Amino acid sequence: MIKKRRWLTFMLAMIPGIGHLYLGFKKQGLQFMIGASLCIMFIPSEPMIFPFALAALWFYQLFDALQKAAWMKITAAEHERMMFHPDSFGEPWTMGISSMPGYPHEDVNPAWVGVGCVVAGFLMLVISAFPTLWRMLIEINIGTILLSLGLIAYGLKMLRNNTRA
Repeated sequence: MIKKRRWLTFMLAMIPGIGHLYLGFKKQGLQFMIGASLCIMFIPSEPMIFPFALAALWFYQLFDALQKAAWMKITAAEHERMMFHPDSFGEPWTMGISSMPGYPHEDVNPAWVGVGCVVAGFLMLVISAFPTLWRMLIEINIGTILLSLGLIAYGLKMLRNNTRA
């Protein structure tokens, strides 16, 4: 197992998502990058909401990356103790870090990465190739509309996945 340095995680986490990518949490890193990019993009449309959202996202991802780095250091030390000390509990070669309970496994679904790239590319195309359309979208508060649609979609997904209904 490659040990990750917490100070390097902190420095890389200054840019949203990079600290998570360094630690191996690809899905979360991409989510933080996309979220920060969207907040920056929609600041002109809602200057009272999106700077606050960007700051909250930045602080959350910074402390989350540091917490994950600390967790990885603790689990690496426990793994070393079990592997190399004769007084360890059980047979040390039967348990690896990946089988420990609570170890976060992340698989990036290529479909979601593709959807994110298409949406980001479409937004960049609209901003650069059709500036009058972009100004019109800003005037009708497209940021607020997209945020409300996103919240409605997430709420419907949560209601659909609720098994105790």
